[in-house]
Amino acid sequence: MPDIHQWSDIKDRFQGGALLLGNGASLAVHKGFGYPSLRQAAEDQGHITPEVAGVFRAFGKDDFELVLRRLWEATLVNKALGIEPGQIEKAYQLVRSALISTVRDIHISHDDAKRHFAPMFQFMKTFDTVFSLNYDLLVYWAMMASQGKLRRWFKDGFQEGGVFREDWETLRKPYGADGTTLVFYPHGSLLTARRDDYTEGKLTLPLGGGATLLDRILELWETGSASPLFVSEGTAEQKKKSIANSNYLSRVFREALPNAGESLVIYGWAISEQDAHILGQLRCTGSSLRRVAVSVYGGSQASAQQAEDALAAVGVKEVLFFDAESPGCWIHPEEPPSP
Repeated sequence: MPDIHQWSDIKDRFQGGALLLGNGASLAVHKGFGYPSLRQAAEDQGHITPEVAGVFRAFGKDDFELVLRRLWEATLVNKALGIEPGQIEKAYQLVRSALISTVRDIHISHDDAKRHFAPMFQFMKTFDTVFSLNYDLLVYWAMMASQGKLRRWFKDGFQEGGVFREDWETLRKPYGADGTTLVFYPHGSLLTARRDDYTEGKLTLPLGGGATLLDRILELWETGSASPLFVSEGTAEQKKKSIANSNYLSRVFREALPNAGESLVIYGWAISEQDAHILGQLRCTGSSLRRVAVSVYGGSQASAQQAEDALAAVGVKEVLFFDAESPGCWIHPEEPPSP
């Protein structure tokens, strides 16, 4: 059976590599993120009305982003052609309202999450690259909270105006800080959106993140100024199709993931079949990935064995496991020094 280490016992071997965060990382902060999908959360919260359910059935999809994108693009075409609002606009408003209400209900507030930000950014700063598969704002909030202590350590590749930089690799050089960690969202997030001019970018407040960012994002969705850009449902193949329809997502997929480096730490990611495209890209031709550490929650030998088998199948020869609640990893602070 695989050995499960404390993070402190193995962390030196993974300094400067990459970190991949899955849903378990968000769940560690807020149990409300425990829904298997946003569609399920919307149903449980009572936001999937018969009319909304009918729209999803018509598309044969459970992905809010995909359904909203198709409806949103159709409304823009109708507007450009001077066609009076009708069923398409109504369907878009219904699905959009369901998504907004669901996110508002299940997302933790900035005030309730902020006690975790310091251990989060202290953990993330030890890696050259962070990939977050989660749609929520936790990583971004932690990045913003780090600026008082670390200054401009974390960079997500978006420049002024929210446009993703063509030369993002040059950002690895420290500027205004003693080091650098690049952060990417391979499935998008609440921060990323499509605008009504078909451009993509990051939604921010004039002065950065903070407690009002979630409200600002939901307001932009509500007014139709932006359409969400995040992949939250579907099989690996369906997710790859959504990624291919986005400049930002496809660049992260093609450029950043295969260049994660020789070592990777996985925290809170079950390496499930629907995310096989991420694992495949991390180990695609030309990748230098050799060593992986995987978090294990509750000492589960079954989940450790599943992860070991999945990684061995793509050619990772060295796999270590560590306790997800051990000191120094994610939201768990380092143990105080002995007296």
